[in-house]
Order: sequence, then C-alpha cells, then structure tokens
Amino acid sequence: MAEIHTPYSSLKKLLPLLNGFVAVRDVALEHSFVTLTKNYRGYNEPDNYSTQWNLVMEKLKCCGVKNYTDFSGSSFEMTMGHTYPRGCCKTIGTVACDGRNVSTTYVIHQKGCFQKLLKITKTQSFTLSGGCLGAAVIQLRGILATLLLFIKLG
Repeated sequence: MAEIHTPYSSLKKLLPLLNGFVAVRDVALEHSFVTLTKNYRGYNEPDNYSTQWNLVMEKLKCCGVKNYTDFSGSSFEMTMGHTYPRGCCKTIGTVACDGRNVSTTYVIHQKGCFQKLLKITKTQSFTLSGGCLGAAVIQLRGILATLLLFIKLG
C-alpha cells in the first residue's frame, strides 16, 4: 500500500532533524554560558575573550549569554565584586552604572546576547544561502549551454 503524503507527514519526517538543531542550539547556549562565567575577566581587561564579549554586549545592547544574572557566581564577580560588567550598561560611565545596581531597567540591558546572536546568524545564513542559490542558477545555465553545444558538435 502506497504511503499518502500530506503536509503533516512531511512535517513528521522533519521533526527529528529539527530536534537535532534545537539540541545543537541548547549545547551552544550552555557552552557559551559556562565559558563566560569561567573566562570573562572584566571591562578593561586585556584578554581577547573579555574584549570580544564587551564589544558584543555594547554593540548588541545586551548583557551576558542568557541575561544579566549570568555573572552571578562567576569568576568575574568573585574577582571584581561586581554583579555585572560595564559592557552591560545602557550608558557606560554613569554613576548608576556601578556594577551592583540591577534594580532598575534603565541602568543595564536586561536581556542576554545569545538570542540576538542566533538571530543574526540565521539572517546571515539565509542571505548566504540565497547568494549561493543565485550563483548555482547562473552556473546551471552555463552548464546547460555547454552540454547543448557538445551535443550539437557530436
């Protein structure tokens, strides 16, 4: 008996693949969180890891991987005594941005950077995929023209 193909049956076949992507995303999230809490040193520290995270937090207007509480119990908090780094502040250098004041939402960015980075990655991958598909279509026309020429020449 032939299998009847419906949109639901196609989706059912894709679910294990989608679950695999979710699992990869979750592993990446956890790895990013663990390495941030272990390796982040502070705002003006010369190491590449801290410098890159500061840049990400400032440019994307976010704090930590999941949210601003990621630094709680981290090596950064143990060393510096601050609850969050200056990169999390909405306006760096203000008096309210003291590394401890988290009670108000106007001082620091409350949301984490992982979801924003994931969104950028998805957007860029769609753009790259579209460009590759366009190049493939152009190449396909050339391949077909060459094939027809060879057939004509015998």
